[in-house]
Amino acid sequence: MKILVVDRSRVFRALWSRMVLAAGHKPIMASSGAEGLARIEENDLELVCASITLPDMTGVEFCRQARARAAGHDLPLILLTTQHDHDIRRQAFEAGATDLHDKTNIRDLFHQAARYGRPVEHAHEGNVLYVEDSPTVARVMIRILEGMGLEVAHFRSADEALQAFDRGTWDLVLSDILVEGEISGMGLVSRLRQQFPDKTSLPIVAMSGLDDQNRRAELFRLGVNDFVTKPVLEDEVRARIGNLLANKRLFEEVQDQRQKLYDMAMIDPLTGLRNRNVLAECAARFFAEANQNDIPLSLILLDIDHFKQINDTHGHLVGDEVLVGVGELLRTTGRESDVALRFGGEEFLLLLPECDLFDAHTRAEELRQQLRELEPAGLTITASFGVTSRPAGREVSMNDLFRVADQAVYQAKGEGRDRVVSRTLYGPGGPDLPDTPPDAAPGAGQASPHPVS
Repeated sequence: MKILVVDRSRVFRALWSRMVLAAGHKPIMASSGAEGLARIEENDLELVCASITLPDMTGVEFCRQARARAAGHDLPLILLTTQHDHDIRRQAFEAGATDLHDKTNIRDLFHQAARYGRPVEHAHEGNVLYVEDSPTVARVMIRILEGMGLEVAHFRSADEALQAFDRGTWDLVLSDILVEGEISGMGLVSRLRQQFPDKTSLPIVAMSGLDDQNRRAELFRLGVNDFVTKPVLEDEVRARIGNLLANKRLFEEVQDQRQKLYDMAMIDPLTGLRNRNVLAECAARFFAEANQNDIPLSLILLDIDHFKQINDTHGHLVGDEVLVGVGELLRTTGRESDVALRFGGEEFLLLLPECDLFDAHTRAEELRQQLRELEPAGLTITASFGVTSRPAGREVSMNDLFRVADQAVYQAKGEGRDRVVSRTLYGPGGPDLPDTPPDAAPGAGQASPHPVS
């Protein structure tokens, strides 16, 4: 589905664009009511979601103007709001809104968008690898398949089809069991199932003019999903192939849903970062490798300063925008091998493989400076950083490093916040740390490694 989202906040537009994509739809973004109305005219949309408050008009007025246009006359319009005011709801429905939805729980809306969207007639889609050496039969079958909306690649021999299989993306294989060439249709089925075990969900249909029950049983044992007898009946072919493609699509949707459930368990929906559940999965691997090969491994813990005050003063939506901005910063900076996650609340954690204490401290100091310049929601944000690293020649666990980094954050808070504190795990003797940059904010800086008390 093409989904238009209209909202004044650049950060929320970026966040919601990712959510629309994650739900399997195409996002189109607009920052004002006028821009949203233009997007309705320019695109064949299936759903529009607009904030109740826009920079140039209200969401209610946006609905009224959208309904007055031919392109928006029957377009589903959802207004996003944090207010539960009966009068606003009444005005929205009178202006033509389809529904109102809680702005703080928009993720569910995108995953259930199909229940609002315009109904679309779906033809069968997909690519068929078709093997048939009879030109007459092939013409009939290609006409049937293309009439179903399918793309057909026709091969006269199983040898050619096998060579082409790995080069394409196929949704169904259809083959006569007796075709010219060194490999029979049965041989093709056997090779496809043996050589491509990752394609077990790919349906294979065998065709034959010999309706032999023993031969048919052999084909099913080899891995075919269905069998069509020649001469073919068009309605039967359409029904059998249509059912196989529908089942394949349902299987893929289930697989996608499993992946989404995994992502929901492992990905923080607000910031797009991984969450603390990932630690059990990746920390064991990182620490085992570092301990076994005696290579550096560092941890940075950061806690946004005065975050409760931000929520209390500016509201939770602004607090969410701050968290989104910090998450975006952590996700788009640093190395590919680094693991950045939202540990909980306003606390974030970075695992830095093959990174010693000096480099980790430098990275934390860079983040501290970048965070001051970020200004999400127009606010100047600072954070307190705790940094530690695995000592050479020592076996350590995730809990060991986290405990020390947490103590370092506590120390940074006590020394005035907006600073980086690095501590070693087993007392003094760590490397010299970089000097505080001359243009650092007043009071910002770092502490040299401290013994753990």
